[in-house]
Amino acid sequence: MARKVVRAPSLSELEEILGSKQRVLFFQTWLKHGRNATRAYMELHPGVDERSASTLGSKMLGNIDMKVVAQAYGITHDLYFKNLAAAANATKWNDFTGEREADHKTREPYHKKMGKILGVETDTPNQTNIQVNVAPLLGGESVGASNNSDKKTTETNQET
Repeated sequence: MARKVVRAPSLSELEEILGSKQRVLFFQTWLKHGRNATRAYMELHPGVDERSASTLGSKMLGNIDMKVVAQAYGITHDLYFKNLAAAANATKWNDFTGEREADHKTREPYHKKMGKILGVETDTPNQTNIQVNVAPLLGGESVGASNNSDKKTTETNQET
């Protein structure tokens, strides 16, 4: 099967996509710094403190439409899901037997990502905590709870 080769967009094409040379420079610096907007902004504006760089870098990144950039680089949903499926079925050579076997270390993060896409898994566990006060059930008085109406009735009966 022939594979379509997608070339990276030129600087002028990136400028057209992103809207300005400043955004192109920020985008490339952001990639250089491992997709860290704070570090990218600080490199381009050395006099800015880290807190301001975090805010301004985030705003700058918000001005860049990542979907359009991904399309320019040939990153499509089809490619994403093909790579996800390939990684989810990753295998490796067994050093002892020389046979192919499942590479669970590689597969695990991809299975989690697929689970999130399908709505089967979430970042936070679905845990419900329930507190049960068993003291009233065992004939005792619940801690922190008082029955003031019964005490007032008893005090009133004793006075008469």
